Amino acid sequence: MPTRSLHSIIQQLGLLLLIAIHLPLQAGQSPVDIDDAWIAEAPPMSRVMVAYMTFTNHSDKPVTLVKAESASFKSVEFHETVEKDGIASMIYHESLTLPAGSRLALKRGGLHLMLFSPTRALRAGDTVSFRFTTTDGQVITQNVKVRRR
Repeated sequence: MPTRSLHSIIQQLGLLLLIAIHLPLQAGQSPVDIDDAWIAEAPPMSRVMVAYMTFTNHSDKPVTLVKAESASFKSVEFHETVEKDGIASMIYHESLTLPAGSRLALKRGGLHLMLFSPTRALRAGDTVSFRFTTTDGQVITQNVKVRRR
C-alpha cells in the first residue's frame, strides 16, 4: 500500500474518532430551549422582580426543572398566580415539569419566576444570566434582558 494512501486512511480514521467522541457530548446537551425571556423592570428600590419565558422540551420524555438561580438575585423561585373567588394569590412550586414534546409558557397571570433581592439595581436593557437545573443534573443557562412592562 502506498504511503500516501495509508496517510489518508489514518487521517480519515482520526476524523471519525473525533466525530465519535463529540457525538456523546451533543447527545448529552439539554433538549430544552428557552424563548421570549424577559424580566419586568421594577422601581430601583424594589426587592422583588418577576421574569417570564417559554420553555420548549424537544425530547420524548418529560423534563423537570428543580432549581432556578442567578447571581443577580438572592433567590429565584417558581410561582403561579391563581384566581379564586375573584381574589388572586400566589402559589410556590418546588419544580416545574415540561411534558415531552411540549411548550410551557411562564407569563403574566400564570406561572412565572419570582426574583428576590436583586444584587444591584436593574434597568431596562440590562442582561441577567439564569441557570436552571433538571432532576438529572443537566444545567440550562439563559441570558435574559430587563425590559419595561
